Amino acid sequence: MSLTWWKFRTCAPAGNTGRVSACPLAQCDSGCRAAILRMECGDGEASRLRNLGLFEGSCVTVVDRQGSLVLDVAGSRLALGPAVASEITVLPLES
Repeated sequence: MSLTWWKFRTCAPAGNTGRVSACPLAQCDSGCRAAILRMECGDGEASRLRNLGLFEGSCVTVVDRQGSLVLDVAGSRLALGPAVASEITVLPLES
């Protein structure tokens, strides 16, 4: 699926210009759907996440943000610590 077919929203706080912008996964609110753009964590960590279904181009939903981020990844739940979530760049999608 091409990224140009998706509708986007921004990660920035309400009141900005509405421009589409990429942001760290750690900045996304609960309920946010996002497409993974880059994973800048170490090779070992990135490989582990890819094996769990989190890879560039995949779509995730932030389920919970208490301490760690709980994500819905293709119907499965995955918890990420804030340090790892900060190393993953996403493009939020319109619900």
